[in-house]
Formats: sequence, structure tokens, C-alpha cells
Amino acid sequence: MTDYIPELGQAVFGQPHKELEVPRIVEAALLMISEELNRVQSNKYSDWNNPFDNTGNKYECPIFTVEAYSWNEDYAQPFNFKWRGFQVSWYKYFGRGMSMNREISSMELIYMLNECMDYLDKEDTKQLKELGIL
Repeated sequence: MTDYIPELGQAVFGQPHKELEVPRIVEAALLMISEELNRVQSNKYSDWNNPFDNTGNKYECPIFTVEAYSWNEDYAQPFNFKWRGFQVSWYKYFGRGMSMNREISSMELIYMLNECMDYLDKEDTKQLKELGIL
């Protein structure tokens, strides 16, 4: 794992960053969660804005929390994505200036991905039942 070095704009104007650079495999797992969250919530809300994008939106559930980049200069945003004690931050847009607070093993990453996706799947099934589709 390599130490994270923020880009100039992030270092001068951005939110606090984490200690470690985000490997591509972690970014890919978060992208999968983002796409599934967007699909499930878009089915429920016509005006849904994915917090993985620069929307100002937030999503919180018992398994994970994701907050869009905060433009509020008075708010020191602690993270953009959090699952248990694992946190990821990015600068303005998901995929840009990404850092994480600790190393995550491949097995733990798989567990995180499965836990987040299972929760979203259950939420989707619940919505479909409420609509009488299932």
C-alpha cells in the first residue's frame, strides 16, 4: 500500500484526506456499490441523486454510509464512504483524489462488497413487494 499524496487543489482547498492511496480493486468495488445504489434508489425516487456523484446528497443505512463531496467550508467532512471502520474520501468527484484510512485485505473487500450489495438487494426486494410486483 502506498502513502497518499493529495493533488495541489485538494491539498490547498479540499477536505481532509486519508493516509493511504486507494487501489483500483477498492475503487472498482465502490463503483459496483454506487451503480447498484443508483439503480435501487432510482426505482424508488424519480429525483434521486447518487451521493457517489457531486450531488450534495447522502445515503445512510445500517451497513454503509456515503456522502457526496461537501462544498461547505465550515464542515470538515470525515469521509465520503464508510463501512464499519473503513473510510474512503475523494476530492469533489468519485475517482478523483481518492484516499483511505487503512489497508483492506482482498477477503475483507469481498465481504464488504457482498454485505453492501446484499443490503441493497433486500431493499430492492422490499420495494418490489410494496409495489405488488413480487
